[in-house]
Amino acid sequence: MLRELFQPSNLMSLSRIPLGFLVVFYLWRGDPTSTVIAVLLLILAGITDGLDGYLARRSGKVTALGIALDPIADKVFALIVTIGLILFREFPLWLAAMVIGRDLLILGFSRFLARGRDISLPSNLIGKWAFAWLAVLLGAYVIRFEGSIALLTPLVAVLLIASVISYGRVFLIIKSGRMPQPFADRTLYRSIRYSFLAAMTIAHAIMFYREFLK
Repeated sequence: MLRELFQPSNLMSLSRIPLGFLVVFYLWRGDPTSTVIAVLLLILAGITDGLDGYLARRSGKVTALGIALDPIADKVFALIVTIGLILFREFPLWLAAMVIGRDLLILGFSRFLARGRDISLPSNLIGKWAFAWLAVLLGAYVIRFEGSIALLTPLVAVLLIASVISYGRVFLIIKSGRMPQPFADRTLYRSIRYSFLAAMTIAHAIMFYREFLK
């Protein structure tokens, strides 16, 4: 177990936790340079979230520990940064309660189901998207990007609710003694996701220009 912990992919997952504390430190400082550093740290955390799984697959060392660490590191990172934004950027308490409540609910049910079972539940696609857009929203609060905040707040709320429903379905399937089937990621689904991502990117570029560059 200890040897697995020091694998590069797992260390990369764990690195998001100190990165979260660094983001909060620079939020506390509050000057423009610190804001830029906080944004760069958020981007770095996003890069580690993509690289940890890639490194594990490339090295052929995908382990139960690594599968568990990835979503846990995501949740701890989001929790730390959310608390910092509540203190220093007026992040709404109701949305923070949704984020924290969702993560506690998922972790609690995961531990309940894991008793007496050899089960590791990786983040599902909706959970990954919820975390990804939450990370963008956190970044918007860091730089006070009002247009992005208005656009992403309802989206993140909907994705958080959808991810709870999705995880709940998985839990019910496992509790009944069956194993959930892998998500069939069809070409149509990927096309819809990529089109949505492209539309959101264009919308953010336009709003960023109007708020900060015009």
